[in-house]
Amino acid sequence: MGLTFNIKALCTLSGALKLVEICLAFICIALLRHYDLHFGSASWTDSQSLADRKLVGIIAIGSSILISFPLLVGYIFFAHSSNLLEVLFCFTACVMNVAGGALAIENYQDGGDSEHVKAGMAMGSMMVINALVYLIDAGTGTIANRNL
Repeated sequence: MGLTFNIKALCTLSGALKLVEICLAFICIALLRHYDLHFGSASWTDSQSLADRKLVGIIAIGSSILISFPLLVGYIFFAHSSNLLEVLFCFTACVMNVAGGALAIENYQDGGDSEHVKAGMAMGSMMVINALVYLIDAGTGTIANRNL
């Protein structure tokens, strides 16, 4: 297992899914930062619960990049990756994105028709879509692991 440079790894199913996951995570970060979005409203009576919701949402988006980017680098520079560990990482990112997306959608679902609310719903939707991409990625990793 030596250091190689295989840019063709981006054209594989796993490489393409990693690129999609990273792009969706950056879109979520852009929406979060540009519109100053939240995962819970200020009307919550428990301030600790509001802080927990915010942390879950931000960690979900950040974990998408922290999981996908190193795996993508591993595909490009190394000829082999641990499929079982990759499946575990993808499943974890799937669960985190579902949780963060659900919190965002719950927060903005009855907020009216403003641009801010549409951005919050879009961010939540992108997180759920990213969770589906991670689930597909985990499924393809399981199939690849079974074929070895």
